[in-house]
Amino acid sequence: MKVLSLVLIVLFVSVSFGWANQAVLKEAYSLYYKGDKEAAIKIMEDYVQKNPDPGVFYFLGYAYYEMKDMDKAKEYFSESFRLKSFYSPVSPEKSR
Repeated sequence: MKVLSLVLIVLFVSVSFGWANQAVLKEAYSLYYKGDKEAAIKIMEDYVQKNPDPGVFYFLGYAYYEMKDMDKAKEYFSESFRLKSFYSPVSPEKSR
Protein backbone atom coordinates (compact mmCIF):
# COMPACT_ATOMS: atom_id res chain seq x y z
CA MET A 1 0.00 0.00 0.00
CA LYS A 2 2.85 2.39 0.88
CA VAL A 3 4.55 1.75 -2.46
CA LEU A 4 1.28 2.26 -4.33
CA SER A 5 0.76 5.56 -2.53
CA LEU A 6 4.24 6.74 -3.49
CA VAL A 7 3.70 5.71 -7.10
CA LEU A 8 0.44 7.67 -7.17
CA ILE A 9 2.18 10.70 -5.66
CA VAL A 10 4.91 10.54 -8.29
CA LEU A 11 2.36 10.22 -11.10
CA PHE A 12 0.27 13.10 -9.79
CA VAL A 13 3.23 15.40 -9.32
CA SER A 14 4.72 14.46 -12.71
CA VAL A 15 1.56 15.36 -14.60
CA SER A 16 1.32 18.81 -13.01
CA PHE A 17 4.72 20.09 -14.24
CA GLY A 18 6.13 21.31 -17.53
CA TRP A 19 8.62 19.25 -19.50
CA ALA A 20 11.72 21.04 -18.20
CA ASN A 21 10.66 20.77 -14.59
CA GLN A 22 9.64 17.19 -15.14
CA ALA A 23 13.21 16.17 -16.01
CA VAL A 24 14.55 17.63 -12.76
CA LEU A 25 11.89 15.92 -10.70
CA LYS A 26 12.31 12.63 -12.53
CA GLU A 27 15.98 12.69 -11.60
CA ALA A 28 15.07 13.34 -7.96
CA TYR A 29 12.47 10.56 -7.87
CA SER A 30 14.89 8.17 -9.54
CA LEU A 31 17.53 8.90 -6.92
CA TYR A 32 14.95 8.55 -4.16
CA TYR A 33 13.78 5.12 -5.31
CA LYS A 34 17.36 3.97 -5.83
CA GLY A 35 17.97 4.72 -2.15
CA ASP A 36 19.84 8.03 -2.42
CA LYS A 37 17.24 9.98 -0.45
CA GLU A 38 19.64 12.73 0.60
CA ALA A 39 20.52 13.61 -3.02
CA ALA A 40 16.86 13.47 -4.04
CA ILE A 41 15.85 15.72 -1.16
CA LYS A 42 18.56 18.25 -2.09
CA ILE A 43 17.27 18.43 -5.67
CA MET A 44 13.66 18.80 -4.52
CA GLU A 45 14.54 21.45 -1.93
CA ASP A 46 16.38 23.46 -4.61
CA TYR A 47 13.42 23.01 -6.93
CA VAL A 48 10.80 24.35 -4.50
CA GLN A 49 12.90 27.46 -3.86
CA LYS A 50 12.01 28.56 -7.42
CA ASN A 51 8.81 26.58 -7.99
CA PRO A 52 6.72 26.33 -4.84
CA ASP A 53 4.50 23.36 -5.55
CA PRO A 54 2.30 21.61 -2.97
CA GLY A 55 3.01 18.20 -4.53
CA VAL A 56 6.77 18.56 -4.18
CA PHE A 57 6.44 19.94 -0.65
CA TYR A 58 4.25 16.93 0.17
CA PHE A 59 6.79 14.53 -1.29
CA LEU A 60 9.56 16.22 0.74
CA GLY A 61 7.43 15.81 3.84
CA TYR A 62 7.01 12.13 3.09
CA ALA A 63 10.72 11.69 2.37
CA TYR A 64 11.65 13.24 5.72
CA TYR A 65 8.96 11.14 7.41
CA GLU A 66 10.55 8.02 5.92
CA MET A 67 13.91 9.18 7.25
CA LYS A 68 12.34 9.66 10.72
CA ASP A 69 12.98 13.43 10.75
CA MET A 70 9.55 14.41 12.02
CA ASP A 71 10.32 18.12 12.45
CA LYS A 72 11.30 18.50 8.79
CA ALA A 73 8.41 16.26 7.71
CA LYS A 74 5.96 18.47 9.58
CA GLU A 75 7.54 21.60 8.07
CA TYR A 76 7.10 20.36 4.50
CA PHE A 77 3.66 18.83 5.00
CA SER A 78 2.54 22.14 6.53
CA GLU A 79 3.91 24.10 3.59
CA SER A 80 2.07 21.82 1.19
CA PHE A 81 -1.21 22.38 3.01
CA ARG A 82 -0.52 26.13 3.31
CA LEU A 83 -0.23 26.41 -0.46
CA LYS A 84 -3.27 24.25 -1.08
CA SER A 85 -5.51 23.53 1.86
CA PHE A 86 -6.78 19.97 1.95
CA TYR A 87 -3.99 18.92 -0.42
CA SER A 88 -4.05 15.27 -1.37
CA PRO A 89 -1.61 13.53 -3.70
CA VAL A 90 -4.56 11.60 -5.15
CA SER A 91 -7.62 13.43 -6.46
CA PRO A 92 -11.00 12.21 -5.12
CA GLU A 93 -12.03 11.10 -8.62
CA LYS A 94 -8.98 8.82 -8.90
CA SER A 95 -9.51 7.19 -5.52
CA ARG A 96 -12.94 5.83 -6.41
